[in-house]
Amino acid sequence: MLEYRVEQFFAGGFFMGKVNKAEVENALNELAKQGWEVITVAPLNRFFGETHYVMYTLGRNNED
Repeated sequence: MLEYRVEQFFAGGFFMGKVNKAEVENALNELAKQGWEVITVAPLNRFFGETHYVMYTLGRNNED
């Protein structure tokens, strides 16, 4: 059975749009150890197209 999970990361900075690369890499690497794979990535924008969050959809094959 395929299982899905959504993770969001805040894009901060003075004008927004900057994601903490180390935070994202660490989180995704930890999830990969649990069998999760990134399926899609989408920016979630707000005023004037500023990226506010980045959303990752992950999936894994759950054998249970």
